[in-house]
Amino acid sequence: MTMTNEQTKRSSWEHLLLRAAQSISLSEAQYNKIEDRYSQLQKILSASDNPLLSEAHIFVQGSMRLKTTIKPVSGAPKDLDTIDADAIIWLPHAQNAGADEILEAVEACFSEGSRVQTDITQLRRGVRIVYADENPGFHIDITPARAAQGNLEDKGEGNLQVPDRETGWKASSPIPYSQWLQAASSEEIALEHLKTARKALGSFDAATQDPLPEYQDYIDQDPLRATIKLLKRHRDEWAIRANRQDHRPISAIITTLATHAYLDVAQESRHKPIRPLDAILEIVRRMPNHISREGTQYMVCNPTDVGENFAEKWNRGTQGIHYQQAFQEWHANASESVSLGLESFDTADSFTGAVKERFGISAALISEANREIPANWTMAGRPAGVTKNSVAMGAIFGSSSTKANSQEEMKPVERLG
Repeated sequence: MTMTNEQTKRSSWEHLLLRAAQSISLSEAQYNKIEDRYSQLQKILSASDNPLLSEAHIFVQGSMRLKTTIKPVSGAPKDLDTIDADAIIWLPHAQNAGADEILEAVEACFSEGSRVQTDITQLRRGVRIVYADENPGFHIDITPARAAQGNLEDKGEGNLQVPDRETGWKASSPIPYSQWLQAASSEEIALEHLKTARKALGSFDAATQDPLPEYQDYIDQDPLRATIKLLKRHRDEWAIRANRQDHRPISAIITTLATHAYLDVAQESRHKPIRPLDAILEIVRRMPNHISREGTQYMVCNPTDVGENFAEKWNRGTQGIHYQQAFQEWHANASESVSLGLESFDTADSFTGAVKERFGISAALISEANREIPANWTMAGRPAGVTKNSVAMGAIFGSSSTKANSQEEMKPVERLG
């Protein structure tokens, strides 16, 4: 089997996208620093004498638990310039307490116990501790929770309720949600050489605490998490360019829709195997298919707890329209962006500029990815036949040598997954 110019170009873009997903993942040093600060939360809680906080249990939720955390955008405005980590404090003695009472207890505990340069920030459903002294900075959003009625499970398992400063207690099920995503990611898309590709990408009573996932588990790329990371980075870059930071799609919506779409693609690939790039393109394309409507209400629910609607902001009157429109605009741009490398840019600089604008990827990374592909593959974002070989020949003998050379006799190499 031989590969055409178009096929090698798709392979080059596939490789670059997956290298980009790896590059925006946290470094091991960054991950370890967050893990160290996260471990201090248990000591702070254990020092409290508030009975509401007795026997508390802490665990991560959100992107840290789902292993989809990304580095912040360089030079980004507030709220986009720090790494985001989220933690839940499960409170076994909060069943008869009011939402405001719990929020006040948690805020007092961490205001007295944390040693950071900035004040504790109130959030609608908890508090934020900002570690601005780190580079890059990061913050941990802490949300208290109690078991939902009828839930007899321990340490935050099952359906929970979290306090809301405006509406009282709200449904939330972070552990079942993460288990759903983990199960989904285990539904492998039928891809060529997936194993090889992964190798290439290479707690009065004391509080208790779950550890963070191991760093190697976090960094190990699978197609679903790679796509989610790319979409989250694209979302941040898009929001800055479009001045839509306040209405940008939240990570829970992106993650939920992408996971549903991934399951669709995985199911279909059992009948017709597809390559990693096509899986990414299809996941992005199908995301809106999993937004549902109940009357005038938009629904993107936690599949393990229908009482938790991640799209609730979309239903807040006039303000909700802005969230709806922002998602539509972002998704259209994302769909275009994941195909950038299949276009033909006149120059390497114009392609590099487009990729950097959409994903914040440096020219150095693009150059590195190009060095890693076979010398006779058409490079991503370039006209057919513009390869490392032809560019090198052009540099030596002049531009006329950069014209496309036939790639029809190429043998395929193992693709990334």
